[in-house]
Amino acid sequence: MATEVIMPKVDMVMETGTFVEWLKKENEQVSKGDPLFVITTDKAAIEVEAPADGILAGVTAKADDIIHVTEVIGYILAPGEALPAKAAPQNVAAAAAPSLAEIATIMEPVAVAAEAAEPGKLRITPIARHLAKELGVDLKQITGRGPRGRIHKADVLAFQKPQLTAEPKRPAVLAPAPVLPEIPKMPAPAVSSPSIQLPDARRKQVIPLAGARKIIAERMTYSAFTAPHINLSLRVDMTEAIRLRESVLEPLKAQTGQRVSYTAILARAVAFVLPRHPTLNASLADGNLILWEDIHLGIATNIEESLIVPVIREAQSKSLGQIVTVLADLTERARTQRLMPAEMSGSTFTISNLGMYGVETFNAIINPPESAILAVGKMVDTPVAHEGQVVLRSLMELTACADHRISDGYTVACFLADLKSTLENPYLLI
Repeated sequence: MATEVIMPKVDMVMETGTFVEWLKKENEQVSKGDPLFVITTDKAAIEVEAPADGILAGVTAKADDIIHVTEVIGYILAPGEALPAKAAPQNVAAAAAPSLAEIATIMEPVAVAAEAAEPGKLRITPIARHLAKELGVDLKQITGRGPRGRIHKADVLAFQKPQLTAEPKRPAVLAPAPVLPEIPKMPAPAVSSPSIQLPDARRKQVIPLAGARKIIAERMTYSAFTAPHINLSLRVDMTEAIRLRESVLEPLKAQTGQRVSYTAILARAVAFVLPRHPTLNASLADGNLILWEDIHLGIATNIEESLIVPVIREAQSKSLGQIVTVLADLTERARTQRLMPAEMSGSTFTISNLGMYGVETFNAIINPPESAILAVGKMVDTPVAHEGQVVLRSLMELTACADHRISDGYTVACFLADLKSTLENPYLLI
């Protein structure tokens, strides 16, 4: 019996998804679990796997179609099996529907001619497709550098203006997550909306505020207007943490197959310290303060179109090696857009590390419904007084940004002092 290929419902609130591309061609043999097609929701781009073995047939979805969940967009057939009558083309009588083998025989010359005219189906992200249309760029002339040759926004820009490719991509300062539980509806503060004249300048492009960026804008506006932020910073001497990393680098690589990153060490330290400061691992809901037992640690990750926050669940119970393994897996799948929405939601505390981009200090906006976020800067070799001498030590600035409705300055300072002490004496983390 033919297996239906449907638009999946990947989270509880999803009603529609935008179809991006098929990863298999019609009449091509597929195996269960093969990446079959790509969709985008208002939260993420997702690769959907084939539900069965067989031959892909009767596809109806095309790029940029908005499709309701559970709607059938194709079928997977056994060899010799025909499409269901309701899926047959309208100009073919159901009673005389040919078998798949007959269809393939009839269409083979046409397919060969089509392939000669168009060597392969373009794989392209939605924002890159929109940008190419705005700039009038021929997508067939662009070589994609993404997975399986997928064209990204950077590829379009590089083709349009090659001289810009040397310009390093600047990361956003904030670390919001496009995937979060529903937050309670609250009246927005009264803010006037004056008519402000736009600059008298030539427009390079106009990009609609949609998808993940729209969600980020809504969540960050909500957080900025409803949660009074308190931001406290201090510098941490990371010399011992560097020594710890060097000492465990090879053993943990042999154990996990991954290199230990400073983000992993920070995640382990935060998960170790946070249970002693419960109001920083909390949420406000319906007039109640909820203190969370579990630490679901969000790690802000930059991907091409936006920022997402993969979540290390129950981080308080994980060893450094386990965090290294989970973090490497989440980060890799985030960058290749293979994370499920459930893996990008439900965090109770977030770490945003921009040190690798040279940023030394910054304030972040809290990810609702969390009550705090940790902003991590670059490690900088700094002359300091140590044991009666001036020496170079690797200092790093940490900024804890907390919801002042839940925590006060003393609470946040205690958390930072505890985290500083742990990172400067990190051997309890292994």
